[in-house]
Amino acid sequence: MTKRKKVAFISICSGDKDLIAKWVASGDLPNIEGLLQTGLIGETTGLPGVYVGAHWPSFITACTPATNRVHSWEQLKPGTYDNYRCKAGDHMQKPQFWEVLSEAGVRSCVLDIPHSRISPDINGLQTVEWGAHDAAYGFRASSNALRQEIVSQYGLHPVSGNSDADRPIHELDRFADELVRGARMKGELSEDFVLRENWDFFAQVFTEAHCGGHLLWHLHDPDHIRHPEAVEAGVGDRLKDVYVAIDEGIGRILDRLDEDTTVIFLANHGIGPKYNADFLLPDILIALGVAAPADIPVEEPGAIDHVDDFITKAWQQLPVSFRDSVQPLRDRIRGAIHTEKTPPPKIKPSEGKCFFVRNNTAHAGIRVNLVGREPNGQIRPGAEYDAFLEELTSDLKGIINLDTGRAIVSNVYRCDDVYDGPERDHLPDLFVDWTNDAPIENLCSNKIGHVSGSYNYCRTGEHRPDGLFVVKGPGVAAGRIERKVTCIEFAPTIATLLGVELPDVEGTVIQELFTESQAVPRAKAG
Repeated sequence: MTKRKKVAFISICSGDKDLIAKWVASGDLPNIEGLLQTGLIGETTGLPGVYVGAHWPSFITACTPATNRVHSWEQLKPGTYDNYRCKAGDHMQKPQFWEVLSEAGVRSCVLDIPHSRISPDINGLQTVEWGAHDAAYGFRASSNALRQEIVSQYGLHPVSGNSDADRPIHELDRFADELVRGARMKGELSEDFVLRENWDFFAQVFTEAHCGGHLLWHLHDPDHIRHPEAVEAGVGDRLKDVYVAIDEGIGRILDRLDEDTTVIFLANHGIGPKYNADFLLPDILIALGVAAPADIPVEEPGAIDHVDDFITKAWQQLPVSFRDSVQPLRDRIRGAIHTEKTPPPKIKPSEGKCFFVRNNTAHAGIRVNLVGREPNGQIRPGAEYDAFLEELTSDLKGIINLDTGRAIVSNVYRCDDVYDGPERDHLPDLFVDWTNDAPIENLCSNKIGHVSGSYNYCRTGEHRPDGLFVVKGPGVAAGRIERKVTCIEFAPTIATLLGVELPDVEGTVIQELFTESQAVPRAKAG
């Protein structure tokens, strides 16, 4: 009898490939080291200009944001100057790939893939946001019984949802302890489901490195401007501790898989110091004369910000057994606070030639005030639009960090050069990648003169576009893939390994996984 095919997908959200390489070399990540020594290794690169907010929605749908719509946690509503909270699960315009697998009879156990929604007709089981960095819905499961069972047996993850808050070093130390404990809990829970469920496709994503990467970076990086705080307090590299705990959790999963299971390990994109100029982009656009300043002065962060910090810190101190009963109230309060917390805009979108749109912070988004698309368009489509974008691109690339003498922009992408699809109007017109190589306070160029400001948010780590993956399983030869793979290629590959072809997707199968005798057709293009 032919054994059925099985695929286990294990990921570290925001797992940095350079940190992994460093700590594998030092012997601190033995389970990932085992995969690297015996599997087919490849590198990934993020989707241009959107690799942070678009990664998981694009992984889930095998389509870019121009087709699935989602590129950021907050997006512009086309035909207006209004923004809306974009919960990926509510706004993705394509099915989650395991829904297609379910229709084909594949049984799945999908645990905590970020930015996913509960699939009501899944053949198998699913959890959303038991332990998550990006929380849109709170902890949900494919059945109430499953949710209750997990809470009863494991409790709630000690860190789930937005954990941003200004913390002194001793509180960050305790926060790191919670991340370590959460990673170990996730490993234990995953091992349990691997053993007891009759699955064809298993998935688990460790998000603890994502939270840790943002808030613990300066504890790790001796060159970071805030690292002396950690040295003075005697706090070591707690980010490393988080990775070690994740590796232990991965080991618990790997130990329970049989040799006929194909394992796909993904560290999707990296982390490094947060030194980008995104917080100064509105000032830059105003100084360039392409954006109109708002009519009202911008207020400094006030009491509402301190309330948000207090709620975040207090939540982490509550007994895990108590959090489940009060989580709906906490989500409502934080939702209201985040609505109030959005600062008054520095620019008036309707009056300028372009305006800032939310696109996370590792990369910026700029929208042209286009005649026929925006309510009060200023730039005409065609030659005027092209000339405006060309000049703006040149002006942005010419801005220098006065303290280093280096450019603050590494690349600018015109949306229409990299994306095409039915949801294109939901995207910015320009994407700006920041160099992220030094603290940003004083900027200058011939066009903007002098622009200055101070970054004062709690995050010290920021995303990087490149990642790492390893595939190990029957018929997959150890080695290395020379090209870089994108996130939209994994779902078609997983489906193909399970004997299913995904319809109407943009991603294609990673053909290097298969020998000529195992050649498979590429998944249908969208």
